[in-house]
Amino acid sequence: MKRMEDPIVYRKALEDFRRARSKAAMQQFWAGIKGHSLDLLPYDEISTKLRAVSQTDRGIKQVPLQDIIGSVNRIQDFDRNFLPLRDDDIYRWASVKTAMTSPLAKGVPPVSLYRIGDAYFVLDGNHRVSIAKQMGMDTIEAYVTELKTRVPVPSTLTAEEMVQKAAYVNFLEDTQIDQILPGVDFSLHLVENYPLLKEHISVHQYYMGIENQRPVTFKEAALHWYETLYAPIVASIESSGLHHAFRDLTLTDLYLWLLDQQQSLQQDLGIALKPENVLDYAAGQEGIKPESGSPTGEAQVMQVLEKEEAPAQSPYQDCLFQHVTVALSDEDPDWIALEQAILVNRCPGEAIRGVHVQNADAEEPETKTEKYQQRFDQRLAEAGMTGKFFLRQGEPASALLEFSLLSDLLVLKMNHPPAANLISRLSHGIITILQQSRRPVLFVKETPLPVSSILLPFDASPRSKQALFIAAYYAARYGCPLNLLLAGEGREKTESSRHIAQTYLERLGIQAAYHETSGEDFTDEVASLAKSLDVSTLIIGGYENTSILDRVFIQALDETLARIEVPVLICQ
Repeated sequence: MKRMEDPIVYRKALEDFRRARSKAAMQQFWAGIKGHSLDLLPYDEISTKLRAVSQTDRGIKQVPLQDIIGSVNRIQDFDRNFLPLRDDDIYRWASVKTAMTSPLAKGVPPVSLYRIGDAYFVLDGNHRVSIAKQMGMDTIEAYVTELKTRVPVPSTLTAEEMVQKAAYVNFLEDTQIDQILPGVDFSLHLVENYPLLKEHISVHQYYMGIENQRPVTFKEAALHWYETLYAPIVASIESSGLHHAFRDLTLTDLYLWLLDQQQSLQQDLGIALKPENVLDYAAGQEGIKPESGSPTGEAQVMQVLEKEEAPAQSPYQDCLFQHVTVALSDEDPDWIALEQAILVNRCPGEAIRGVHVQNADAEEPETKTEKYQQRFDQRLAEAGMTGKFFLRQGEPASALLEFSLLSDLLVLKMNHPPAANLISRLSHGIITILQQSRRPVLFVKETPLPVSSILLPFDASPRSKQALFIAAYYAARYGCPLNLLLAGEGREKTESSRHIAQTYLERLGIQAAYHETSGEDFTDEVASLAKSLDVSTLIIGGYENTSILDRVFIQALDETLARIEVPVLICQ
């Protein structure tokens, strides 16, 4: 049909084109001010850079117009919204619209599109797509040819993202890691780090060869690297919530960032650090308070409880408290806290970090610091342990909390339990540490003791499950007798607590003795039972909002800590 066979529809189409051109000009103006691009994406460049191959005819489909983001040969004629950019295109555009809308017309054939991922590119039919969008249509009929690529391509792809996708494709082509570990996303936002990511695997391959005394293939190294390093660290990042704070970075970006932080801190401090501990510390330096960087004891308990049979592998294969921070101060002249840290640390490759906090307003003579360090080094040498002395400045509780993030346990000498009145309690350093610590805290009074017999108050709250996990660790690895004092508001809750603890322990093959509270004076019962059983350690959950143990800490922490003479491990 020729355009003048329906002059009314044709004249309206000319007006529609002028409006579309005005809209395009206005959008281009504002996009330029905002620094945004409204360009169509070039199919040839994208298909080449993404190495799209293996064409497959998908037949005729109804394709969402919003998913068409590029063109094969008309990227200069239309913008990203397929609004016309050339004034001299008016007659062609109007003729096509007349053919599409006039009742006298025979209609138009389907457009032809290439599909890469979820994105579509126009091979034939750019004007038809432009007009369909201008008319407010949602879909268009199209012949679709699909091309495969190694990376996912969204329909929202931008020019910047295309650069990132292309770099990822090059990395995959170079390493073939998507064939080795299909379904795992190793993409980076910081594309300049792909050589570093490959280097991580190559270094792992090198040391595997030395350890195994044989050549190790890249595939074998990549699988082992993923299982032992990458996956656990990424799991820690995910569970910490850190990736929500850095939304522009991928999990692999954060993996490289975390290991860079680990290496930098290890060089600065001269000590070995666990990635999950560095995660907490580094996030804190960025002003972010992540969730736990590794699966909590409560989560480990729940994993065992959710299964109907004993786990194939004990959750206590690894050492729980390998790196211990201990506070050294004038208030502990006999360094009882250090003696307790030595007794509690039974791990191969253990390390004790002695921290002396100096008030920023009060200068101490260098000779005092030197004597502290010499005394610390000498005592560890006598105990056959490794460690390092650190001097920090500032408010003691805050300084210890910050440094403890790099360790698994914080050990403190308790000289004065918090007072009973509210104001004194809130200003007490112990309360600050208990409220804010992200690590278990072990308090010792006058007599340091090895963990040899345990009393665990248990009410099935999340923190008490954390305490159950740690208590069961000592019972499983070192055969420590374990006693549980079951707490609960009413008989039903007490029995529920017993069922949870007993099920968990029995599935791990751990024996325990169970005791019940009378419900009258919980603190008195804990102290009396600890004395009658002659336990070495009280292990108890930290702050909760609803737990009966929380009320003990909020209302009578001074009594609990004052009356218990054995070391108290509070699980955060």
